[in-house]
Amino acid sequence: MHDTTTVPAFQKLPVELLYEIQSLALSESLPYTCKHFHMVFKAAPSSVRAHYLIQRYMSNQTTSTIAQGVVSKALRFPLCTQDVLQRMIESLDCPPLRLANPELPRRLFRSLAPAFSDKRGHRWTDHDEPLPFLRYMYSHPTIPAPNPDSHDGYALTKAVYAGFIPLVQFLLDHGASPACKNGLAAMIAIRHKDLPLLKMLVERKDPPRVATKAKRRKLEDRMQVTPEMLTLAVKGDARDIVQYLTEKGCIPDMQTLKLLARA
Repeated sequence: MHDTTTVPAFQKLPVELLYEIQSLALSESLPYTCKHFHMVFKAAPSSVRAHYLIQRYMSNQTTSTIAQGVVSKALRFPLCTQDVLQRMIESLDCPPLRLANPELPRRLFRSLAPAFSDKRGHRWTDHDEPLPFLRYMYSHPTIPAPNPDSHDGYALTKAVYAGFIPLVQFLLDHGASPACKNGLAAMIAIRHKDLPLLKMLVERKDPPRVATKAKRRKLEDRMQVTPEMLTLAVKGDARDIVQYLTEKGCIPDMQTLKLLARA
């Protein structure tokens, strides 16, 4: 017969002891065993969360996780916030940070969706997540710069889809390539009929002007435009984008020429 008194008695344990038990068990399900445990671990301080992530990494080391390093492993967990990551790095138990560039997990960008202007004029800003967290990681003196093209450029693709211009610019400035997945980010910009965003993806920004007599050299584009992009623009009747792609030297295929003739 099931003993119904076991769980209530277990719930009466001191919070510090529950944290200690979890640091040994490293259980993903323990915090969800009951409402009380969920509240206890939800309120856990950053130091406890940091210790948990370090122990998870140390207890499940494979060739892949060792190569990626503790930061890549920790970032996959939703509980890994900026404060938690900082506590990890400061901890004496934290293993040495690998020189390999950590991956940017999909979870940071998965929920991004177009933010349309409302009556209050709300738009994406530099203060919207995950920009502050990314800014912290890329500027930290000991964390290797994360790979902006992780998961086939997922971060840039989602930022373009959401129209999150500050995030798009940040990722491009830190080396993200719009050519990933056959230029998917650019295709999304074309589908949205957003010529300024497409130009941002294709063309590199000129550096600030400096007083000099030297002739400025034109910067090479980040990616080459393709006939597929031109076809998509023609089908979407995005005429300004069609003109831009044509000026970029994009040559239409036979199918696109027929569509242009009909137009």
